[in-house]
Order: sequence, then C-alpha cells, then structure tokens
Amino acid sequence: MAVQHSPLPLGGERSQPGMAPLARCCRRCGIIIGFGDRCDFCLRRPADHEDAPGQHLGRHHTEWIPTVEALIADGDLDAAEFLLWRLVEATEAEARVAQVPPLEQHFRRLGWIARQRGDEALATQLRKRSEKSKASVREAS
Repeated sequence: MAVQHSPLPLGGERSQPGMAPLARCCRRCGIIIGFGDRCDFCLRRPADHEDAPGQHLGRHHTEWIPTVEALIADGDLDAAEFLLWRLVEATEAEARVAQVPPLEQHFRRLGWIARQRGDEALATQLRKRSEKSKASVREAS
C-alpha cells in the first residue's frame, strides 16, 4: 500500500498558515544564507570596508534581491523597507557613475510596501524619484 505524504511548505505554498520556515540570515550583513552565523563573504571582509557605488555592505545591490524577497515572505516589511532604501541609494549611485538607468525593481518593491501600508503619497514620491534618476542619466549621456 502506498503512503500518502502531506505537502511541504515549499515555494510559497503552505500547508497550514504560519508554517513557512523563516529565512536564515548572516548575523553581520543580513543576506540570506543556508547555514552558519555569517556568510563566507563577511568572514573574509575587513571591518573597515567602504562600499563602492552600487554596493551595500560589500555586496552588489542585485545580490540582495533574494534577501528582500525572503523578508517580504516572512512578513517583515519594516526590515525589507529599511534594506530597500539602502538598495535604492546604491542603485542611484551606480547609475550616476556608470551612466546607466537605475534598477527599477528596488523602486517597485518599495512602492508595493508603501501601497500595502496605505501610503499612496510615498508610492507616488518613489515613482517620481525613479523617473528623476532615469532622466538625470539620460541628460548626462
């Protein structure tokens, strides 16, 4: 006789509300990791490291996308918003230096969080900031 297994809470599908596992984060930088207290990058990174344009805590802003998604999935919108503001600053700095348009995803995610909280004014402000950032790159080209 075959044994029926209950579905596991994988890929955002939950068998019961509140059963999704919390993501493990590096204790130093906060990026999503699988095991341990710190990521391999933080173990090698000196404490006096200065970020280059496009970086946050020594990692390129695109490397933080899974961390933002995990924070949102865990329901920690405050931490996601805090991180996203830093990523918006990083992508704007990179856009100014490299003369490329900033990554839209960080702006969109922040706007989504603002709308979830009912703050339409902040969502509008983010759209304007994104457009201004894109326009400044076009003017400089």
